[in-house]
Amino acid sequence: MKLAIISRAFLNDSISGRETVIYHLWKLAKETYDTTLICGWKHNPKLLPRDAYKLNLSGRNKYLNYLRLYSKTKKLLSKIRPDIILSNTIEAPVSDIPAIVIVHDFNFGSVNKCKIADRVKMKLISYKLKRFNKIIAVSNITRNEILKLGICKKKIVTIHSGINTNIFVPEDKISNGRFKIVYPARILYGKGQHIAVEAIRKLSSEVRKNVTLQIVGYVEEWVYFNKIKLMSKGLPIEVITNVKDIVPYYQQADIIIFPTIMNEGFGYTAIEGMSCAKAVIYSDFPVIKEATGGIGVPVPKKDPVALARAIEKLYYNKELTMKLGAMGRKYVEANYNWNISFRKYQEVFDSVCSKYS
Repeated sequence: MKLAIISRAFLNDSISGRETVIYHLWKLAKETYDTTLICGWKHNPKLLPRDAYKLNLSGRNKYLNYLRLYSKTKKLLSKIRPDIILSNTIEAPVSDIPAIVIVHDFNFGSVNKCKIADRVKMKLISYKLKRFNKIIAVSNITRNEILKLGICKKKIVTIHSGINTNIFVPEDKISNGRFKIVYPARILYGKGQHIAVEAIRKLSSEVRKNVTLQIVGYVEEWVYFNKIKLMSKGLPIEVITNVKDIVPYYQQADIIIFPTIMNEGFGYTAIEGMSCAKAVIYSDFPVIKEATGGIGVPVPKKDPVALARAIEKLYYNKELTMKLGAMGRKYVEANYNWNISFRKYQEVFDSVCSKYS
């Protein structure tokens, strides 16, 4: 079977849950299928796989980038002629080749809402989704959002993404005498790093003098990054950017926090923290509760006081912290195996190909 995988962005040029998912699917697909990768880049094409078709999407106008992705991919597909397409983006062209699209969420990295613009955007999304032969939702919450667009439920399959539990592994923490809180995520407003900073400010003085917060991640919004740096002055906070390997930061944490303020599609930060056997405090979104199996400490979104109280709860209760970490690791091992996830994708490939062969 000839499989074409299409993605607007890809590791390591861009780093987020979307890119992590499609990267692992591509790696597994190469072992089984004649696989071609078509992906966009914003920063440096040399960061993408050598054998990929690399599309320049570095322009500032995102709508022109979408058109460029569509037109260039269409030409490539007519040349490659795959048996089936797996797309990580709805902008992919859909014609006579059976096509499957992965839907992560509908927030597009933003928490800003414009009712008229949102209505127009969702109509366009609905139109595009209806043209795909199958839709894979990364969570049941996302599946429900797709159903609201009037998509036939028979077209939608929920497949939870996997975690590489051989990389995100527990490791003994090297103690420096301080209680280390880590927030690993892309640095942008929707991820709520400002909520984390405010929570540290609102800790009791006794706790604050014995903790450190590390904000670690790829900078997506530089203006916001500079704001976070300014807010952090005088507080026990380190902001560490664009690291090559984020796993050691998880492993050397006492706890992981995830105070996102946007509707996540899955919640990779929480799951990666659990895989490293860390207790996780996360924003109380249904999708994150679904991903974590309810393990961890949920707090109301946009509430730094609640986040501070949750941090203090784990700071004073080491037994609970260790228990949540152990439960989290066990849950991830049981539920987020990439090989199991990929087999479910293969079932979708087979069903689509058999129907349209």
